[in-house]
Amino acid sequence: MRGTGLVAWGNEKVYAYYTTEGNTVRVRLSVDEADRLGLTAGLRVWMTLPDRKPTDVLVMRVAHAAPFVWVEMTVMSAAATRSM
Repeated sequence: MRGTGLVAWGNEKVYAYYTTEGNTVRVRLSVDEADRLGLTAGLRVWMTLPDRKPTDVLVMRVAHAAPFVWVEMTVMSAAATRSM
């Protein structure tokens, strides 16, 4: 799945391009938005894509390609989510 729209990061929402493949989610957003959200590798956050349920994700990589940032995340398993 891929598209554009409002993506929720915790309690914040940003307009972004996103793609999903298996358990991998990639999101492209502006450098300013990424800085404001404090996105760094190792960050675990609840994320909601348009028309989807909230998902627990782990940020694996943040690649800066000004004026954008690509954030690659992996969806956490249900067992890992319950242990939090």
